[in-house]
Amino acid sequence: MSDSAEAISERNAEVVRRYLRVFETKEVAEFAELVAEDVLVHGAGLRFRGRHHPEGSVLTPGLSNCRVQVDDLSPLTTGSPWPSPSRTPTTAAAGISP
Repeated sequence: MSDSAEAISERNAEVVRRYLRVFETKEVAEFAELVAEDVLVHGAGLRFRGRHHPEGSVLTPGLSNCRVQVDDLSPLTTGSPWPSPSRTPTTAAAGISP
């Protein structure tokens, strides 16, 4: 039996919250459970591949030790509960500020 759309949405929201929490806690080991080793990362007009890039951004002064309050999480409208690779959320899209 498949999960309901609501259950999938809540599970996805919890993953986003855990991802953002890493920027506060600096526990980059948590990314092993949240981010694929070969994740494609977009930022500043560049593209990178590998989990070590978001880990590095957490450990970069100015981007860590920030608390993020998520007021609303909305699913991407791709027709699927899973975002397409070209529309995955980034820390900039999530509104993270140091």
